[in-house]
Amino acid sequence: MPKIPNSRPIEAHCDMRLPEAALTFRRTHAPPLTTPKYLGAINVTAWLYRDKQGVQRILVNPNTTIAELLRQFGPADTPDAEVGIHSEGKAAEWFRVRPDLRVLQIFTERIPCPKMCAPLLRHYFPGVPWFYYYDRNSWKGPGGHLLKTAGEVLKTAYGL
Repeated sequence: MPKIPNSRPIEAHCDMRLPEAALTFRRTHAPPLTTPKYLGAINVTAWLYRDKQGVQRILVNPNTTIAELLRQFGPADTPDAEVGIHSEGKAAEWFRVRPDLRVLQIFTERIPCPKMCAPLLRHYFPGVPWFYYYDRNSWKGPGGHLLKTAGEVLKTAYGL
């Protein structure tokens, strides 16, 4: 059973089906995404939404890593263009083309990045609470050195 995630806003309560769906996705993926390598490289999101019949459903998806994009398309024209496709952006696009669906909660294993994902979520999903396990800034020690990686935190959060 996954631990209760952090929330934005702080008083929001996560529907625990979301972290459970993310963990199930990790466990049932081929290969399983539960090793330290995959826990550190892949961010999984799970979005709770209501369809037009009033039925609650969950959309789960991972990010697309830089390594995967390089394998598929080769190197980018410039090094600054070599970024992965964030899982929050992929899910947001899925909902953008389905305006009849209403997003209720967003779970993402890592806190949405401040330059792309957080502004995107605030703009297109105002008032929808976010839940997450890992915030890199919370794990910086003296001199800015990283005390725990995302993989280490996710391993504990999921009880792996």
